Amino acid sequence: MYHMELAKELSRVLEKPLQECGGMMSLTDVYCWVNRARGMELLSPDDLLNACKMLEALGLPVRLKIFDSGVVVLHLLSHSEEEIILDTTKLLEEKKSLTADELSQLVAVSVVLARERLFATERVGGACRDDSTQGLRFYPNWFLTRPV
Repeated sequence: MYHMELAKELSRVLEKPLQECGGMMSLTDVYCWVNRARGMELLSPDDLLNACKMLEALGLPVRLKIFDSGVVVLHLLSHSEEEIILDTTKLLEEKKSLTADELSQLVAVSVVLARERLFATERVGGACRDDSTQGLRFYPNWFLTRPV
């Protein structure tokens, strides 16, 4: 019962902050944000995680997502992965190439989430990566998007 009510509270108080940061926030950032807002009534990491696991079952507009890399985030249902991939693909085409750091500055998300966006875009064929001594850089996938 406690975790159900906590899940409802989290959904209610996180909807606006999630919209302000692109529809997605790492669970670590959520933990800090919520505990800062609660003041003296701090949540334990276990209580936060258990409440987040109930968000989908309760039909709330915020969901828990675990990326293949193990990064755990909360995201708004209104911000679909397809939209994020499309936006990332457009930015790659405009900028010609991006690192996770550059993308994070452009879309105002953490570097970890920017990296996940780039990997998701790569998985669907919207990006190619160059992993060199200068670091990891992503480019538009012209092999699939440009006519021959």
